[in-house]
Amino acid sequence: MPDTKINVFEIVLLSVGVGAAILGFQLINQAYKGEGSQLSWLMVIAIFSWLTLLILFILLSLMVDVSKKELAEIKTMIYLLSEKKNKK
Repeated sequence: MPDTKINVFEIVLLSVGVGAAILGFQLINQAYKGEGSQLSWLMVIAIFSWLTLLILFILLSLMVDVSKKELAEIKTMIYLLSEKKNKK
C-alpha cells in the first residue's frame, strides 16, 4: 500500500469536525439547561441536526480517503499498462 500524506484539506476537515462536535454539544447542553432540563421538540430537532452534521463530516472524510485510494489504483494501472505496451 502506498504511503499517503495528510494534506491541508484533511487537517481543516478534522479541525472543523472536532470544533463542530464540541461546540454543538456545548450549545445544545446550554440550551437544555436554559429550558429547565426539559426535552422539547426544538431540542430534538437541534440534536438531530447536530448528529446529521457530524455524520456528514464523517462521510466527507471517508469519501476523501476512498478517492485517494482510487487515484493510487488508477496510477498503478496506468503504470502497468505502459510497461506492458513498452514490452511489445
